[in-house]
Amino acid sequence: MEIILRHRHFDEQHLENVKKIMSTKGAPKIRAIWSDIYGAWLAVEGCHRLRAAQELGLTPEIIDISNNKTALIQDDGEDIKVKVLDLLEDLTDNAPKSEIISFED
Repeated sequence: MEIILRHRHFDEQHLENVKKIMSTKGAPKIRAIWSDIYGAWLAVEGCHRLRAAQELGLTPEIIDISNNKTALIQDDGEDIKVKVLDLLEDLTDNAPKSEIISFED
């Protein structure tokens, strides 16, 4: 399974903190949208959790929101409601600038 991260940047200290938490809580649940264009999931959230899962050898559980009309996402620390179709377009456009993480199915 391949997941394209929402963005490439991350904070190393935050990643270490997430890894500590995940080592006891297990694999994360990540909301994502399926992309036929890339044949991969487009992560709506969880860039640090996905990196941590990969480093810990855990496979995340995907919560497929592809058929939802709207989604609540964080943007600059604020929760905002967006149309999933608009979010899919944005994630698809940004995918080439981001990072792909592979997990065992």
